[in-house]
Amino acid sequence: MFRMRLNAEQVGRKFEVSDDELTVVARRMSDAMDAGLWRNEQPGALATIRCWDTRVPRLSPPAVTDAVVPKFLSLDLCHSDRFCTRFTTIMLNAHDEVRTRSREHSLTPSTLMTGKVANLFDHVASGLAEFADEFHMRRVGLPLALTLGFPVWHAGALGGEASLCRWTKGFGCADTMSGDVAAEFRVAAARADVVVGPVAVFNDACVAMMHGAADRSDTRVALVVDDGCNCCYVSEFGRTVINTEWGAFGEDGALDHLLTKYDRQLDVRSQNPSKQIYEKMTSGMYMTELVREAVLEIASNQAMFEGRTTNAMKTEYAIKAKHLWIVESDRSRSHSAVRTVLTEVLDVTDPSDMDCELFRYVCRCITKRSANLIAAGLSVVLRRTGFPVTVVIDGSAFKTHSEYALMVGSKARQLTPHQTKFTLRTVDRTRGQDSRIVARVLASIPASGGAR
Repeated sequence: MFRMRLNAEQVGRKFEVSDDELTVVARRMSDAMDAGLWRNEQPGALATIRCWDTRVPRLSPPAVTDAVVPKFLSLDLCHSDRFCTRFTTIMLNAHDEVRTRSREHSLTPSTLMTGKVANLFDHVASGLAEFADEFHMRRVGLPLALTLGFPVWHAGALGGEASLCRWTKGFGCADTMSGDVAAEFRVAAARADVVVGPVAVFNDACVAMMHGAADRSDTRVALVVDDGCNCCYVSEFGRTVINTEWGAFGEDGALDHLLTKYDRQLDVRSQNPSKQIYEKMTSGMYMTELVREAVLEIASNQAMFEGRTTNAMKTEYAIKAKHLWIVESDRSRSHSAVRTVLTEVLDVTDPSDMDCELFRYVCRCITKRSANLIAAGLSVVLRRTGFPVTVVIDGSAFKTHSEYALMVGSKARQLTPHQTKFTLRTVDRTRGQDSRIVARVLASIPASGGAR
């Protein structure tokens, strides 16, 4: 039993990052952000952290005098297995009521993620058309809020040309965009026989900030850790939201000193080798793959599951982020949730209590490294915002994991002593105020940006 624990701890220690190392990470990330801010006028500029201007003005809570579009469609393509459509109606009456209907659609088959762009967009546009048809809005030409979980560069005003610069999160379409993702999607929508008006392309972190700014005027940072990771912010004297696209940090070797052999194995097998290094060390989609690789090695060393391995353990991405959060949140003596994941996901027969403890330990080590690295990044952004700020947090890591937000907040405070005071706050989508902010932004887009 001692040998089993020792073997697991030897693996777990490889994911430890000291405070001194986190300080180095923060310094290098700050330098990379500075480079991005200087070079962000060209999408192909050599800067690992792009820090692009989203063209979204600094956000504030909605007011009754705001000009808004009364109805609009939304489409979110931010996850590797699904996309979401929404129809929002803002009742311009005394109660200022907001009504939103939504639906999740599956991204199947998985070849859509690595095939042709047209096939992916046709599938997504068909889902939007079917959804819009339920409300007799298929041919109306409503404004569309298109939220993408990928790096997007705006050449001009919001509603104009927006370039999708790179696929991430397991996507890797073989061909390239024509240049303007909004125009490309409008063409796909036409093929699906759905008419859309002005199209505003948003990043998922920017949308998270809209949610936070709906009722907190001091919201100046949004942090997302889900299938991928990203952060956007408004600087101390800034007027627009900056999208860092910090998932690409480390592509220049800035994180090489922290990479384990498991990180390197994962990177080589990924859809985008040598890209999105920081994201691969911190986001849910990749953390679970690191857990699988580490557990497979420990089991192969006869230190877990009596040395037995299964086909599921050898299957890439067999473990999902939700499983990681479930395991980490299990505090029961019976390890019931851990045992369920081991038996139903990894096909382990009759795991022992020690197996469950060691599995949870490995998950904990990898999650803690993620939280610490995210905190290092957050500390850099906080130094740029000034003022006491609210940091809105979104994504499955914050929503589902019982302690992830606490780990990030605690380490970020430790790394920013006597600096900006901040409050972490989860996204609240129940009130509808965020929809008014999106409607306000859409109302600012000229009608000429609509269907052609």
